[in-house]
Order: sequence, then C-alpha cells, then structure tokens
Amino acid sequence: MPFQKIVMPTMKELFVRQMENMILSGELSAGEQLPNERDLAAQMNISRTVVNSGIQELAKNGFVCIVPRKGTFVNDFLRQGNLGTLTSIFHHSGRQFDLSMLTALMEYRSINEQKCARLAAERHTAEDLKHMFELLEQLETCCDPEECAEVSTRFHRAIFIATQNLIYPLMYNSFQEMSLAVTRILFRHIPLSHVCSAMRAVAEAIAERDADRAEALMSEHTVRCSQILLEQYPFGSAGTEAGGQAET
Repeated sequence: MPFQKIVMPTMKELFVRQMENMILSGELSAGEQLPNERDLAAQMNISRTVVNSGIQELAKNGFVCIVPRKGTFVNDFLRQGNLGTLTSIFHHSGRQFDLSMLTALMEYRSINEQKCARLAAERHTAEDLKHMFELLEQLETCCDPEECAEVSTRFHRAIFIATQNLIYPLMYNSFQEMSLAVTRILFRHIPLSHVCSAMRAVAEAIAERDADRAEALMSEHTVRCSQILLEQYPFGSAGTEAGGQAET
C-alpha cells in the first residue's frame, strides 16, 4: 500500500482555516467588523503579512468584505458568498455531506445534467460526438477506480461542452470535487456496468439528436442515483472522503 506524504499547512492556511471555522460556527457573526491587521496579527501571534494574505483569500472566497478606509467585515455568506465559499464549507465539514448539502447538490446536478443532455442533442458537433463515444468506450473497459473516475469526469464534461454554452462546463468544473465525493459513495451501491448502460443510452440519444429522449434518460438516471444516495444516508466515513472511484 503506497503512503502519502505528510505536508504541514502554512501559517496562512492555518489562519484562513481558523477564521473560516469561526465564521461558519457563528462565533463571528455576519456584519461584525474584524480587528485591524496589526491587532489581529498581535492577538494571533503571526505576522501582518500572513494576516493580509489570509484576509485577501477570505474575501476571494466570500467570507469577508474589505471596505476601503473602514475595515474588514464578516459577510452573510448565503447572500454574498460564491463557489469558493461552498468549497470551503465542504472542506470545513471534513469533506462529508450532511443531508441538506447532499440534497442540494443532487438537485443542482439533476437539473443541469438534464438540460445539458438536451442542449447537447440539439447542438453537438461531429467532433463532440466522437470525443464523447471515445470516452464512453474507455469507461466501459477501465478497471482501475482512479482511471474510472478520471474518464467519467471527462465524459460528463464532454456532454456539457457539447452544449456549446461557455458557462455549463465551467460550472461543472467548479463542482467537480464534491461531485466526485458523491460518486465514490454511489459506486459502493451501484455497479459500474449499470452506469455505463445508462450513459450509453444518453449518448446514443444525443447522437440521434433526440433531445426529448436524451433529457428523459438523463432525468431517469439522476433520479435513480439520488434515490440510492438518500436510501443509503447516513454514509460511513470512508464513503465521503475525496479520492476513490468513479463519477457517474
């Protein structure tokens, strides 16, 4: 069994992690002003450089708002957050899902994957189709879990790219880490062959430009996956961690 290298977090990472924990736990409330950088550095026994860099990252991830000449304020992240906020919340939970986050993610994926299957059927190019079926064949023959995960990710992205809509594949990439974590859980309860069969049916409908059928098949697949996940909730810790099998 290969062992992974142990990497110590930097002071900036520790600072950001502590601040995120305080915000997510409610210890720092929305609208609250943080101490200035000098005072914060002194209280936490770190350099102002670390504080400044960490505050910038917190702002980028939607946790705080920097107001020139006034200071730094804690955001209401549900109203002012972004995808970086969501990723940080996922990491804060130890890369595990509570029921509300799992349900929210599956609802989001279901709606978007159905729509993208329809658009891909209507708009795909010959090159899109060629790439999609090449990836599908790789998925059907791969055995290594990590390879399956990588190929499946590229296959789903290929459908999103085939929509010819710039936003869809970029949004897909943004949710990739959480989608992979969910898929590792799912693949403990559904055979890869079943997923491949469902995805081949979707790909064939896309190839035939049958948008209604492509959307319906993707809907059937995503609903089934959601049902399986909800039936198996709560999961064991091994199934919720990043790293593992394939994405559906």
